[in-house]
Amino acid sequence: MAKFVLLTSLSILVIAITCSLAMRVLDETPIDPNDPKVVKIAKFAVDARNKQVRTKFELEKVNGGGTETIPDGTVYQLNISVIESQVYFTTRLVAVLVHLDGSKELVSFE
Repeated sequence: MAKFVLLTSLSILVIAITCSLAMRVLDETPIDPNDPKVVKIAKFAVDARNKQVRTKFELEKVNGGGTETIPDGTVYQLNISVIESQVYFTTRLVAVLVHLDGSKELVSFE
């Protein structure tokens, strides 16, 4: 029993650290969660995720986030709320790279 509790605790710690590092941006610029451009990027992330794994997420709102400019474009790291199958809300952390040519790429959806 003690081994199970220890392993479970370590697993939770590793997941928390990994998620924290995955969403860390060094020179992040805050975004306006109501900016239509930001909402459009969040919708892209939800649609891309739905296509990848056949989920039925619907964007509820953008809660916050930030951007970082990199050589390939701008990375938007957003905290969003989604509805799953019209049943309940969940919060997701997403990262979308908007390339210099305007094309978008879903980097992560957690």
